Amino acid sequence: MSLNKRLGHSSAVETLDTYSHLWPDSDDRTREAVDSVLAPAPPADFPRTRDGQI
Repeated sequence: MSLNKRLGHSSAVETLDTYSHLWPDSDDRTREAVDSVLAPAPPADFPRTRDGQI
């Protein structure tokens, strides 16, 4: 039995319309990825590990 039938929905579209807000939006994931790449660099005196990692 399909998930939408188990939930009492007539179609997968109804299930997605009902529950899609529970999953992060792809725009949010893209924004987070870009922000992580474009984040300002830490100061030169920021503590680092022996291999130079932050």
